Amino acid sequence: GASVVRARAMRRVRAWRCAVACGARGALAACSRAVAATSTSASASTSTSIASSSGATRAMSTSSSSTTTDDIGTDVKAREMEIAIDRAGLRRALERRRRERETTTTTTEATEATPRARSGLTAYLEDAIRFAGGSIPVSEYVREALTHPEHGYYMRGDVFGAKGDFVTSPEISQVFGELVGVWAALQYEALGSPETLRVVEFGPGRGTLMADLLRGTSKFKKFSDAMSVHFIEVSPALRKIQAETLRCEDVEMTSAGAGDGLRVPKNVTRDENMKNSASVNQSSTSASAKLPVGEARARGTSGINGAPVSWHDGLESVPSGPTLVIAHEFFDALPVRQFQRTERGWCEKLVTIDSDLLETDAGAEKTTSPKPEKVPGRELEMVLSPGPTPASHMLVSRRLKGVPQHIVDGLRLLELSPPSLSLWDRLAERIEQHSGAVLAIDYGEEGPLGDTLEAIKDHKFVHVLDSPGEADLSAYVDFGALRQIIDEKPNSGVTCHGPITQQQFLLSLGLIPRLEKLVENATSEAQADELIKGCERLVSDSKGDAEANEPPGMGVRYKAMCLVSRGLPKPAGF
Repeated sequence: GASVVRARAMRRVRAWRCAVACGARGALAACSRAVAATSTSASASTSTSIASSSGATRAMSTSSSSTTTDDIGTDVKAREMEIAIDRAGLRRALERRRRERETTTTTTEATEATPRARSGLTAYLEDAIRFAGGSIPVSEYVREALTHPEHGYYMRGDVFGAKGDFVTSPEISQVFGELVGVWAALQYEALGSPETLRVVEFGPGRGTLMADLLRGTSKFKKFSDAMSVHFIEVSPALRKIQAETLRCEDVEMTSAGAGDGLRVPKNVTRDENMKNSASVNQSSTSASAKLPVGEARARGTSGINGAPVSWHDGLESVPSGPTLVIAHEFFDALPVRQFQRTERGWCEKLVTIDSDLLETDAGAEKTTSPKPEKVPGRELEMVLSPGPTPASHMLVSRRLKGVPQHIVDGLRLLELSPPSLSLWDRLAERIEQHSGAVLAIDYGEEGPLGDTLEAIKDHKFVHVLDSPGEADLSAYVDFGALRQIIDEKPNSGVTCHGPITQQQFLLSLGLIPRLEKLVENATSEAQADELIKGCERLVSDSKGDAEANEPPGMGVRYKAMCLVSRGLPKPAGF
């Protein structure tokens, strides 16, 4: 009966707790399998497809691994990107040129053979490359591939979960969002339990993390009454999904959201042409003083706990007041620039259209970029700049400042995300002015990092230049570069903690006690098994086994970093 199921499940949890306490590498999954083998009934397992290499950046799934029990929710979370500069005029000009060229091709194809036509995002990128003189930075390519208003990957709608290209921690287990809720509630108390609290999430995906957070903290009435939810989301399709996940039945569009559709998103980051630290400091006061600017695109009320919910294009329209910011798997999808050390210095990697294809187009100008290595069937190629670019002059020396010389000497590739650095600085400004905390959880390393940019399409890794706009692009987060932003301003009103592993963060917030409670309420052994497996994956350091269809663990590859207002105690979980 139910009591037997609970007894078996609790034996598994206790054995799993011992494995965690012992700290044995890879012992979590092994312990679970050993205890499960003693059971007389088969446990249901969740099938997933994985990236088998240790450098895999996302856990890819062919079936959802969420379970419903007690207050268990299902859905997903991911991230969102916004562009660093508003190029509405440029987009209109490029689209107009493309339509004119298509019209010319249509009128002449009856009398002469025409070269193969490009369409969609590839056609847009071709025009952008021509406009730029033959090549564009990798960061520009990533930005357009992910957030182009019409052809961008994240503008297509639901790209997450079993039907998408990857899964994230919230959809693996509800415990993840609940523990982030514990972190938020404890930070709220550390702030002195203010009457109002802005809870901001960047890139909420389907809204699963926030839904679990609201559900898990609903009994903390003071916290629930004070909070309002603010999603930073550029995709109209995803905003609709998020409203459904949070049970918002009264969503109203504001004047800012009128005519939502194809549009150029407003900026969430500063110009990605990174300024030096002095200019960033000079602008911080004026930038913060102007908050908020504009208004939300839509508003509603969550049916989970009654919290007001708003959707924004950027942080600038979030109302003033104490603020908690959550950015889970968001920074990994912000554009990166890539540099390579050569005898000419640090040259920048650029993206160009295959020069042979350009030369066959009627009336096309020949590109001045270095001729790329051709790959059959691929219309985009990587090239190196002839010499150091302005970006390499500004960014490389700044990132390598303070890095031990033996590490610098060994670097041949360097990858940096100017929008990430700029956004991290703006978040620090926000909580310095209005008090609060920022929590970033992502896969990454201390850095400096080389070439980590990867693409996933249909649960498989593909080349980053294949199928632009149809694959998810992401790169490891350079946590050392983020911390460097704060270290460069020792007199700022914020302190930086971490990074620590996701395993350390979740276990210190009480993952095992929460799992025990859920297992006690499980209605079947299969359900209990799925709950345990989900939590194991969140904190395991296993590299996975592709042949055994075992996904890699997220406990060590994923890191957590936190900003808090100066004067606040060490943040929960750290």
